[in-house]
Amino acid sequence: MRWVALSFLLGALLIGFGYGQQKTPPSKPLVLSGTVNLVAAANGGTIVKFTSQLDDEHWSARNLIDGTVWDGREPQTGTNGWASKEAKFPQEIVFAFRNREVKLINKVVLDPTIPDPTYIGRAARDFEVWVTTDPDPETKNWKLVLIGTLRNEKRRQEFFFLPAEARFVKLRLLSNHGSDRYVALGEFEVYEATHGIAVLDQLIARLEQLLADLRRYRDQLAEQGLQAVTTGSEAVEQEEQKDEQKPKEEQKSEEPKKQ
Repeated sequence: MRWVALSFLLGALLIGFGYGQQKTPPSKPLVLSGTVNLVAAANGGTIVKFTSQLDDEHWSARNLIDGTVWDGREPQTGTNGWASKEAKFPQEIVFAFRNREVKLINKVVLDPTIPDPTYIGRAARDFEVWVTTDPDPETKNWKLVLIGTLRNEKRRQEFFFLPAEARFVKLRLLSNHGSDRYVALGEFEVYEATHGIAVLDQLIARLEQLLADLRRYRDQLAEQGLQAVTTGSEAVEQEEQKDEQKPKEEQKSEEPKKQ
């Protein structure tokens, strides 16, 4: 069974790499996303500016980067999230990384988990993500990298885009799910783009190990097959010898009858 599993895994990996197909050089290098939320307060992220907030105690913009969301349990450990003062659009929040460093990013996560029921329609819906490397957050030199829509579901939702350098990230909220009271969001996360060379190296190492295992398996099969052929040929020779001896024995048994 181990060898069967190895064979299937190798086949899946080969298909994933496109073996047997016509290959063209990739126009861009393989890029993945890191695992560290760059705008989290615990990682040095900050809120630079925002259009409005409902209040500074329960619905502060700071809640967007505190790493928690409302979980509905007692005692409550998560925060409400952020909410605008009213349902006017667009609402903008600008984020910065630790020491306002420039990072190459390609993924954001928005979590619309808030205390309000989904049917009220206050959670954020349509949004845009803009970036700039300008040291002044008041700059007009912003670049649009993502246009997205959030489902009206209380869970983290991931969005990917082509890698872009950013010192500041602007989240621009364009609508909610129908409420005329305000727009709200539980959490906002940003992740760094990382080249996939290390991942490819790991896959290559696994493939090499798989190939080595398959070679050993092939050698074992070849050895077993040779033994089977040798055993089979010896059995055939023994049968042939028996067949040759039968006429002689019959002839000997018939000689006394002729006399």
